[in-house]
Amino acid sequence: MSRFYFGSDSDSDNDNADSLPFPAPLPREAFSTDIDAPFSPIAFLATLRHRHQTLEDLRAELRTRSKDLEKELIELVNRDYVDFVGLGSSLSGGDGRVEDLKMGLWGFKRDIEGVVGRIGEVVEEVERELKAREDIRADKILARTLLALSQRLDELSSLLLLDGSTPADSTSLLFDGDGDERTGGDGLTSIGRLRKIVSGYRYVVQHLVPRVPAHHPFLKAQLPRIAKVKNTLLLDLRSALKESKLGDVEKTIVVMGFYADLGAENDAVKVLREMKKEG
Repeated sequence: MSRFYFGSDSDSDNDNADSLPFPAPLPREAFSTDIDAPFSPIAFLATLRHRHQTLEDLRAELRTRSKDLEKELIELVNRDYVDFVGLGSSLSGGDGRVEDLKMGLWGFKRDIEGVVGRIGEVVEEVERELKAREDIRADKILARTLLALSQRLDELSSLLLLDGSTPADSTSLLFDGDGDERTGGDGLTSIGRLRKIVSGYRYVVQHLVPRVPAHHPFLKAQLPRIAKVKNTLLLDLRSALKESKLGDVEKTIVVMGFYADLGAENDAVKVLREMKKEG
């Protein structure tokens, strides 16, 4: 039993000591570990100078306190272990849920891939439709070009009397009743007629022919007609240039310009040399 110690062994002293109250239990805070101020036995004993307690009683109380702390530690470890085991059980039981989640994600991924695949198919189909529309548009443009080429060649052939037309027929296609277009010579070598034919020929070879693929069968079939139109036109220009020899300088200059428009300057030089020899 803990008791106050006064240094006397008399019975009266013992009776008085037994009648005194027990010292207060050691505070728990006294054994708390502080990192900044570690537990010091000397400092701890120095705080007990006023307890008036025997060393044996203090030792017994410390043993009791140690056992209590060990018991609390064991209970704390057991409690944490139970919690840890419970956590492990909950995790082990969650494997199925994790697998279910994985399967759901895989299914969602497959659905997304399917949607992406369908979108890709739609995009490809739209691109095919757009390409088909572009091809149709290109075919329509080509058809209009071929039709215009055929019509222009028919008109030029008629004006140059290559299809059996009479001069009256050709002039009716060329003029609209304005007599000014016929000045500078008779009908076949007039400046107005030659200007129209040269302009039509240039439109054919500079604007229509380049818009048709070189390997197109229709264009290949029209090349002889185009060459015949040019050769016949050069013959008419030759006749007009010889007519201008009579002193029509203005007409000579205009006809030389027609040769230049056709890229046939060398042909004009040959005609002038022939005219010089004949003169």
